[in-house]
Amino acid sequence: MSEATQAPGMVYTTTTKVTETPADALVLMCSDRRFQEAFREFLSTHLGLQRWDALATPGGAYMLSFAEVLPKQLKVGTRMVKFMMQASQPSRIIVINHQGCKRYLEAFHSQLSKFGFSLPDKQRRDLQSVAKDLRDAFPNATVEPYYATLAPDGTCGFERV
Repeated sequence: MSEATQAPGMVYTTTTKVTETPADALVLMCSDRRFQEAFREFLSTHLGLQRWDALATPGGAYMLSFAEVLPKQLKVGTRMVKFMMQASQPSRIIVINHQGCKRYLEAFHSQLSKFGFSLPDKQRRDLQSVAKDLRDAFPNATVEPYYATLAPDGTCGFERV
């Protein structure tokens, strides 16, 4: 029995050991639980990542958008990204938004019925804008923005934007 399992109040001890292995990437993604398994599969299977630091917030790239309207949100988001980049120094930054994002739906519900407004297009533009800002802030990192769409069978397709 390990020393950790003998400590008073211990309720669970993992079999997985914590390592200091560097992260392959910083992943900024939406925290929506419905998409987490699909995101993990995409990151590991398609992008070949084995270890990543995750910054999961409602809306993903949303937290780094809308400087004019939500400057405090942008400031907090920027600080978090800078901290993660300095702490881990990954060579890649992956940013993922997805179709049906509840944060975007809530923020833009009044726009949805307006002629010419497309929420997926808005999300793609935000991804492109955030990717540009990240490239400017971290010129030594490769920034890759992706948009995930839902298929009728529940699977996700990922497009680079």
